[in-house]
Amino acid sequence: MKSNFTPMAVSVYFIATLIIVSAAAGQISQDKIPVIICFKGNSDVAVVEEHGGEIKYQYHAIPAIAANVPQHSISILKDDPDVKYVELDAEVYIDEEPVFSSDDKVPWGVSRIQADKVHNISSGSGVKVVVIDTGIDYTHPYLAANYHGGYDFVNDDADPMDDAGHGTHVAGTIAATDNEIGAVGVAPNAELYAVKALDSHGTGWVSDINAAIDWAIIEDMDVISMSLGGSTNFTSQFEICQAAYDSGIVIVAAAGNGYGGNVSYPAAYDSVIAVSATSLIDSNTYFSNIGDEIELVAPGANIRSTTLGGGYGLKSGTSMATPHVSGVIALLLSADSGLEPAEVREILAATATDLGDEGRDIYYGNGLVNASAALENR
Repeated sequence: MKSNFTPMAVSVYFIATLIIVSAAAGQISQDKIPVIICFKGNSDVAVVEEHGGEIKYQYHAIPAIAANVPQHSISILKDDPDVKYVELDAEVYIDEEPVFSSDDKVPWGVSRIQADKVHNISSGSGVKVVVIDTGIDYTHPYLAANYHGGYDFVNDDADPMDDAGHGTHVAGTIAATDNEIGAVGVAPNAELYAVKALDSHGTGWVSDINAAIDWAIIEDMDVISMSLGGSTNFTSQFEICQAAYDSGIVIVAAAGNGYGGNVSYPAAYDSVIAVSATSLIDSNTYFSNIGDEIELVAPGANIRSTTLGGGYGLKSGTSMATPHVSGVIALLLSADSGLEPAEVREILAATATDLGDEGRDIYYGNGLVNASAALENR
């Protein structure tokens, strides 16, 4: 049986849209299928093991267990009067959008949302932001000072080193320290934590993402940033996101790069701030998903940030827009730690720069996140 996991971990995600693949195709062994079993009362490891299940995770925030079980046992577990539901686990992965060369010497996204104007007032100090992604290169000279730990659910250890680069780029947009390459983060003194839930190819499992959120609750994070998503609504993910929100964590996730498709999950959940991406001219990017769930937009095209091995580079996607919003939330909470998640969302909505049709719309939500206005009107 896999351990319930050791405290402290980290992880990442790119501009990508997370694609969900049938769990039946992702069979773990010849006769065992990855599933998530939720109980009506306390989760029961013994029942799962009695039916041949191999335990992967026993979640803390919801009464659920991720396990690999014989195919014939799935219907038996579903019929158990103490079981609320059984859903197939699913494999997820990310895509990147193309980026184009740029001579910008500063991160245009940070200045576009006016974050640089408030660093003398708030820089994110004391706020714990966990990046659930491919991990973070915590040796990067512009991230090392702000890195405070994490966990690797891909390899089941306490070393969430990034081996893909996506999480490192996301982390830099949130909290890269001031530097000479022009890649300073939105909240350059925020505390970064990494939970690695996606592997070197940017692929992973819903059960691992759920475990990462569970970790964030246990470790008392302030902000969860997820530049990932998928097209399928999982009850277990809905419930664990709600549990995190109810515990006082502000959750931010990418709307997805489905080229105008539906907002992906977990961004589509009510407990999560769904973020879409804008271009240099403040227009909705061609790759961004749209829908009523969009709450805010942020720069997501040709974003300069940290990369593996101590460098920097450009990436595009709703993955890149998401950390801009996560960083602004860190600025807000650093200035006023008493704000509840609902209050944070109200402030960001009321102070966003309206784009597109007047008022909230399916392309821009409440508008472009505005750090200066948010801090001034908190």
